[in-house]
Amino acid sequence: MKSVIISIHGRVQGVGFRWTTARLANRLHVVGWVRNERDGSVTVRAQAEDASLSAFIQALKQSPTPYAKVSKVTVDSKKIEHFEKFAITD
Repeated sequence: MKSVIISIHGRVQGVGFRWTTARLANRLHVVGWVRNERDGSVTVRAQAEDASLSAFIQALKQSPTPYAKVSKVTVDSKKIEHFEKFAITD
């Protein structure tokens, strides 16, 4: 099990990015949350088994929605928490 925080920059707000990220997370059995940031980026806190988390991160880098344009993704390891599901937060 791994836990990360992911920062996604580019055209990622107002294009369904959080919603499609949540659907992708549920399909890949990733738990955590996604939220918009004031600077126009999106932050994702994700936790899953290695293979699922790797697939999730790769999909985010390529943009889970055709309307978004991802320009930069950073991934930092974090301490494992006990999330029960994946949520969209404010």
